[in-house]
Amino acid sequence: MAYQCNCTGFMVRNPDTKTEAFEVSHSEISEKKAMREDARRIRMGAHEMYGMEAAEKATKHGMGLLGSFEKHAIIGAYWPMDDELDPRFLMLELARAGYQTALPVVTGKDSPLTFRLWGAGDPLEAGSFGTQHPSADAPTVVPNALIVPLLAYDEDCYRLGWGGGFYDRTLAAHSEIKAFGFAFGAQIVDHVPREAHDWPLQGVITEEGVILPRKLSA
Repeated sequence: MAYQCNCTGFMVRNPDTKTEAFEVSHSEISEKKAMREDARRIRMGAHEMYGMEAAEKATKHGMGLLGSFEKHAIIGAYWPMDDELDPRFLMLELARAGYQTALPVVTGKDSPLTFRLWGAGDPLEAGSFGTQHPSADAPTVVPNALIVPLLAYDEDCYRLGWGGGFYDRTLAAHSEIKAFGFAFGAQIVDHVPREAHDWPLQGVITEEGVILPRKLSA
């Protein structure tokens, strides 16, 4: 069954929309590297000051958006690392509302992510890059929506990650998935440098509200 989002009050980007092809200079790639250092410092500061409070507020905004998906839809999220905004409160609320939740599994350096169903209390195993993922006996699924971590985002909802490309490859393989960032409001920047493989998010959930792509919310 293809689950639909009745996103009343929210404007959602067409899942097939991708950035137009263009050449990327070495300076733009270097700009991304420099931006990651600054973005990490900003995220660390926001986490220290507002961590749990921000996660609880973002959960309310996230439920307002994701709660419009059909019941029993599968929502993929992530197990937080270091100073990432914690989505586990949101996952608990989604499960209570009747949704299925899943976590990503890194299967290879150049592969898309796969997802396994996970609920509170289910066992986790150590994964690549310090991650935690559900045990191998958990069902593998394709989420209807994704909650993704990030270092920075801009008003067009382009995302700056660590450069591994896992989420970009995942969205390229499953363009039907609706992807939303989960971040502190302080993580917004004027512009995220874009490469040809970058996919825009359909929104960013923060403690301040849901940020929609500038072109669609205008």
